[in-house]
Amino acid sequence: MSKSCLNIAVIGVGAMGQVHCETIRDSVPELCLTAVCNARSETARVAGERFGVPWFSDVKELAASGLADVALVVVPHPVHDVASVPCMEAGMHVLCEKPLTESVVSADKMFAAANAKGVAFGVMFQLRADPAIRRMIEFARDGGLGRIIRAELSVPEFRSQYYFDSNPWRATWSGEGGGVLLNQASHMIDIFAMVAGTPVALYGRCETRLHDIDVEDTAEALLRFDGGGSGYINCSTTEPAGGGGLEVTGDNGRVIMRDGRVRIFRFPTGVSAFARETESVWGRPQQELVFEGECLEEPAQADVLQNFARHILYGEALWCDAASGMASLEIANAMTLSSALGREISLPIERKAYGDLLASYCAKPARPKRRVSMVQEPDPKFSFNKKT
Repeated sequence: MSKSCLNIAVIGVGAMGQVHCETIRDSVPELCLTAVCNARSETARVAGERFGVPWFSDVKELAASGLADVALVVVPHPVHDVASVPCMEAGMHVLCEKPLTESVVSADKMFAAANAKGVAFGVMFQLRADPAIRRMIEFARDGGLGRIIRAELSVPEFRSQYYFDSNPWRATWSGEGGGVLLNQASHMIDIFAMVAGTPVALYGRCETRLHDIDVEDTAEALLRFDGGGSGYINCSTTEPAGGGGLEVTGDNGRVIMRDGRVRIFRFPTGVSAFARETESVWGRPQQELVFEGECLEEPAQADVLQNFARHILYGEALWCDAASGMASLEIANAMTLSSALGREISLPIERKAYGDLLASYCAKPARPKRRVSMVQEPDPKFSFNKKT
């Protein structure tokens, strides 16, 4: 591509969307903000005037304007497809905030549109931009783990009742399409899937144990992997942060991500081969530490935005492609469906079954919320424009 800078429109310019606008303006030279769009006209107008760009309240009008090569979608999860598909059909590349969308049903529509036009399609899983985490993912993808033996993930991400009451869409089926699985835990489920792969089956249990909300605040699942490996996932907003982490052991190696540190081990002989061949009564497979490194405290969205732009401009490898981002959504939806059915289910899940289940949840009246001050601010633990 001969251009050195791509024009980008931000769709959804609430608190998070405007932070992304600042990031593009200040930290991503490969992108030029040329338009904003928001369903609320006044919000769109204010953002447009703040950043000095044309504003729209209709996605289809934005897509038809020709003002942007790329769309950054920062709207609520259940309307990611509504915002993305018209842009894709107009030939625009699309990068969605996490999660990809609320359901595999909606995601399938987005993939169909992207594939039909041959546009780039990504998802904002910025933990993948962390160098230590990238090293772990590359080790797994290069066969460093081998056949999965055991995979475990624990994600404690505490949230208060005030947090859930601070916005009307929070913790509702119609506003988010789920709870901890789609929102607070989605980053780590994504890393888990990137390292361990997608299980072939799981048995999930989703419950609301602490908060007065419609969606789950606790979710867990037993997993089965191809080749006979097993796994366990536990995610909740009922437990103080700390103590969680990821550990995946395969026939050839092990990776551990805990307390902000990644460690990678290689088994030179391999567990299966050692078990068959050793003549030692108390022998144990040798483990070699091949990497140890600290994770960044503040993974930067700016890095993901720059990588997405450079992928389009120069063909650089895409860190956060939507196809791989689908795995975490498949797992989250499978845990929800399995819990509702009360049995183990296979992956990929049956689309109609999940679509019907989600529709039934969304049709129920949302429980009333306390009247608290609406909070329009991003999670303070992340830096949105600091580059690594």
